[in-house]
Amino acid sequence: MADTDMVDIYAQHQALYGRVQVPDHVPPELVTDFDYLHPAGMEEGDVYTAWKRLHDGPDIVWTPCNGGHWIVTRGEDIRFVQENFEIFSHEVFTIPRGSSPIRMPPLTVDPPLHARYRAILNPFFTPSRVSRMREDAVALTRNLIEQIKPQGKCEFVNDFARVMPVTMFLGIVDLPLDQREQFVEWGVTFMTATDSKVKLGAQEKVVAYLQKVLDERAANPGDDLLSRIAGWRKNSRFQGDYEVIGMAVLVFFGGLDTVANMLSFITRYLARNRHQRQRLIDEPAIIPKATEEFLRRFGLSNTGRLILRDLEYKGATFRKDEMVMVPISMSSMDDRLYDRPMEIDFDRNPEHHTFGNGPHKCVGSPLARAEIQVFLEEWLKAMPDFRLDPERPPVTHSGSVNGVDSLPLVWDV
Repeated sequence: MADTDMVDIYAQHQALYGRVQVPDHVPPELVTDFDYLHPAGMEEGDVYTAWKRLHDGPDIVWTPCNGGHWIVTRGEDIRFVQENFEIFSHEVFTIPRGSSPIRMPPLTVDPPLHARYRAILNPFFTPSRVSRMREDAVALTRNLIEQIKPQGKCEFVNDFARVMPVTMFLGIVDLPLDQREQFVEWGVTFMTATDSKVKLGAQEKVVAYLQKVLDERAANPGDDLLSRIAGWRKNSRFQGDYEVIGMAVLVFFGGLDTVANMLSFITRYLARNRHQRQRLIDEPAIIPKATEEFLRRFGLSNTGRLILRDLEYKGATFRKDEMVMVPISMSSMDDRLYDRPMEIDFDRNPEHHTFGNGPHKCVGSPLARAEIQVFLEEWLKAMPDFRLDPERPPVTHSGSVNGVDSLPLVWDV
């Protein structure tokens, strides 16, 4: 692609992030000036507090930011959108619309076609495979703790959260561990950058790298997920190389970011709440239930859906070709679903939407649960008295995936 073409693409994408006029069919009472990339209140240091403010207004709102889009803020509506793919399509999931030019099946394919791509991924997350990977996660976690503990401090995000789950992921796709930091940099840049040139630049690097790997795996396949994806080219239903590169890009970004952020939010909470931390130490049997409560409380994804037809719903007039955002964290914090939703309660039996509902439920959820449980078991056993560094507060961000940029911890050696 010529340099002039790339300049045009960057200019188009940068324009997407601007503000637009309110359409005539959106009543003034539903309009809110909410920029999900920079929500008001982030200066207070917590992404969830910033999002929670949306519950002070209507259940469904429209914002002129980032190209203009709807936001559903209540759990019942989030589930409604997730489950009704005939109206709310996954074919476009980024906001602003068009901010990612790569199609990523099965995420960007609606039923029934999406099942053919899920079938490629599913065998790598079966109970037997996850059980074996859990053993590897235990050994890796213990090894990392042995390295970190004598130092009396760490920056948890880079020293652990982006090491343990990312190392596990690199084993699934058989990519080199010595390039972990480069992979993480690409992934974090793509997920968090608001400058389209930076964001697309990171995606271009990932695509170029994966194209080379997929060609190599097609010629010499192994027992790894990227080899299986490369093998789709030989399937009679193969439509084009965009399917293969799209699946690979989706797996790549998904494996580098989500669990790392969940571990970081959990650790930030435990560093601030000694009594809750002690209970997990004293009652390790509740760790599986605690894992679900953490997953409930710290919903991560803020993805979009493309509206396929006009719909009147709860006072909102959705129009064909508009976008609606589905922020999982808003379901997590919904006081209509949960008593005291902002509190962590290990005795709660929460049903949550963190891994999605309907056909697009996260394929990697069994491994994510296992990694969180292993972390809680091993970290708390080895380092029960960690706390936040009083001189360096945590930094969080909002975006397509809520996350933690830095989390300095200290403890007595």
